[in-house]
Amino acid sequence: MVSGRSADAASDARARRAEVRAEQARLAAQVDVMEGTQAEVLAALGVLDQDVRTQQAIVADLRQQADASTAEAARAEQESEVTSREIGRLRNRIARIAVESYVSPPGEDLLQRFRAASAQEDATRQALLTIQSRADVDLVDRLRAAKGRLAEQIARAQQARAEAERALAESTVALERLEAARARQRTLASQVRSRLDERLADAAHLSRLDAAFGAQIAAEEAALARAVAPIPPPAPGTSTPPTVTRPALTTVGGITVATSIADDTRALLAAAAAAGHRLGGYGYRDINVQIQLRRQNCGTSNYAIWEMPADACSPPTARPGYSAHERGLAIDFTANGAFINSRRDPAFVWLSANAGRFGFTNLPSEPWHWSHPG
Repeated sequence: MVSGRSADAASDARARRAEVRAEQARLAAQVDVMEGTQAEVLAALGVLDQDVRTQQAIVADLRQQADASTAEAARAEQESEVTSREIGRLRNRIARIAVESYVSPPGEDLLQRFRAASAQEDATRQALLTIQSRADVDLVDRLRAAKGRLAEQIARAQQARAEAERALAESTVALERLEAARARQRTLASQVRSRLDERLADAAHLSRLDAAFGAQIAAEEAALARAVAPIPPPAPGTSTPPTVTRPALTTVGGITVATSIADDTRALLAAAAAAGHRLGGYGYRDINVQIQLRRQNCGTSNYAIWEMPADACSPPTARPGYSAHERGLAIDFTANGAFINSRRDPAFVWLSANAGRFGFTNLPSEPWHWSHPG
């Protein structure tokens, strides 16, 4: 068992290490999942995972210390009980000797020696007196040693109990830190899963229009799906899938959108053309297409279709009902026939400066994706 000073030093070192990890995790949790790059999001997930592992290790270590100290205290207390019984027996024997000495004091023995019939008998009696004297001294020494052992055993038990209480108190604090670390991890995982719902849905659709582009998006998001998969999702039934009804639709410039945003779409396309940008794209998507993909990749239960996170499917597949495309309120824009896949694209620069005038905003992780509140 470590000394109190060593235990305090170890406790301080653990606390500093845990706080450093927690601060790194708090910073990582602030990453903008929708705008950040795949590398930035993966790095943030890695930091939060390491924080959780560190806190788990600290909790496990403290609980192990508490168990070991409790066991050590129990052993010391058991030994002290044995020693206490030994002390009781020694005291009883010494008390009996004291009584016998009172009843038959050494002086009487000495008188008996003078009455000895022979020198041999006298020598025998002298030897017996010497043995008895040594035995009495030995009993006293044994009693003194037993008392010393008892004091040491009691002190050891008290120290071990104190160590166990300290470790348990620290483990309570460490458990709170662990729960905070898990909460940060779950929050970031939820944000990543929202990103997966949006981007994987786009990848599945875009791959039918531009196979290489769709495959690129799917591969990038698959890495995020693998990173987030070990993080437990919300329990079944705790989330309510959004209700999506087929909207009234209008096709503007070859792009089918909800009728409610048709005028804004028309005005945006005209303004872009006047600025020299020939925009096209794809708007409305039938939710049943995504439902069929979920049946194929995730399972046929209501949970598998509507609630299971995208990363739990093989391959990862977005949940239906979470894309603005399914309500006709989003457009994946092309410029001069190619998807806008870079923020440096002149069409993206123009949209960034002007789309807001027509009610459109960009999904930061997807330069091509622009949505309207309807």
